[in-house]
Amino acid sequence: MTGYAHPRNIWMKRLITILFSVAIIIIPSNLGTALALQQETGPTYIIQSGETLNEIAIRFGVTPDEIIEANALTNPNALDIGQEILIPGLEGITGVLTSKIFPFGTSLTSLLRQNKLPLSDMVKLNRLTSPAEVIAGAAFLFPVTDEQNQRIEIQTLQPGSSTLETAIHVGVSPWALVENNHLLGSWDVLPGERLFTGYSIEGNETEQQHSRSISINNLPLIQGETLQISIIASEPLTARGTFNGQPLHFFSDGDLRYFSFCGIHALAEPGAYPMEIITTDNAGRTEHFEQLVLVSPGFYGHQTVYVSAESLDDDVIAQEDAYVTPILLNITPDRLWEGQFQYPIDEPCVNSLFGLRRTYNDGLLNFYHSGMDFAVCAPNLNIYAPATGKVIMAEELIVRGNAILIDHGWGIVSGYWHLSEFNVSVGDTVQPGDLLGLIGNTGRSAGPHLHFEIIINGIPVNPQTWLDLTFP
Repeated sequence: MTGYAHPRNIWMKRLITILFSVAIIIIPSNLGTALALQQETGPTYIIQSGETLNEIAIRFGVTPDEIIEANALTNPNALDIGQEILIPGLEGITGVLTSKIFPFGTSLTSLLRQNKLPLSDMVKLNRLTSPAEVIAGAAFLFPVTDEQNQRIEIQTLQPGSSTLETAIHVGVSPWALVENNHLLGSWDVLPGERLFTGYSIEGNETEQQHSRSISINNLPLIQGETLQISIIASEPLTARGTFNGQPLHFFSDGDLRYFSFCGIHALAEPGAYPMEIITTDNAGRTEHFEQLVLVSPGFYGHQTVYVSAESLDDDVIAQEDAYVTPILLNITPDRLWEGQFQYPIDEPCVNSLFGLRRTYNDGLLNFYHSGMDFAVCAPNLNIYAPATGKVIMAEELIVRGNAILIDHGWGIVSGYWHLSEFNVSVGDTVQPGDLLGLIGNTGRSAGPHLHFEIIINGIPVNPQTWLDLTFP
């Protein structure tokens, strides 16, 4: 019979229709949930002050639109400091992406070993093509997870020692040492490389007895600033080194701490410079640290100055520098100063900063300002010693005018130009606050003021840093 449908068939068709309709509703919902879950997996980044979405996108090699889509941002121009956003396109990487400064003395290999990071993650995050690109002072991206704990350094592989001997020496399994340090085998490590373990080792006094650490006070280094290298050792040692081919002089304060100071020239080209440090203890154990160190620009301004033409003569400048430089390079081994340097005048007011690129007399000379100038703001013209030291020069010069140099030891010298009167003589030992002389207008000067310098191994550095911070 045509046109007739059995009630059971009608019921089945209705049931299928209902189920199909429900499926249409449910499946997109599940797909949306799956996509959302997929989007929510991956590393996140915490927005820092001053950052824009474009800058973040460039840093991670993605587009702003990809970040907007991954985070469902409704107003990408209203990012909050501290806001955590998902970074797409970094499959396999988890945790919070943090920007850190690469320390001196750490290789890419030891960084990966200590933090349990795969090389592929660091290469992808920082777009590395060679381990040599790891420059001390450069910023690198670093994933941090909740369960991530740094491994503990136990030993630097010594020349003539094997991984097996090292493992036995520190009391760990050689197989665990291979696994914890991502080694292909017990043979896959070179002398001088740092080794780590996943747990602390009680009674490991031998390694602690021979430990030494090297740190740099401020990374990245900055044009015109002070470089301080510190070595903390557990037993006496000797240290030597170079920075960009110039020798580093190390001195000890008698407490198994060793320091070297170096001036970064204000006109140094920004970039990476080689640093090498070699330490040797009394038993002849030597550690060799060699790495490129980043020097960043100081972003100094410009100033036009008009002075007497005689003080701008190239021959006069060269002759005066040839006379003063040997005095500055006579480095003495005793540190005379203690604590922070004091301001050299009463009521200090600065009218010209260190590092300014200067044009003298409409281009007759182009140079930079090697100190900071204090105008006369106090009811006196007094100039005081900022720290303990010994007077090594006090005389009249053409460019510097009436000038004083004070040796504070360890290569640190302070300078005072353009004085009207001297109150000290060469050989005098001065204490903080002792009267050195009076502010004047002698030499290359455009008016009464004190030109104040801090000079390290012959290189002027920003004196404000020594007035603000305590060295060492």
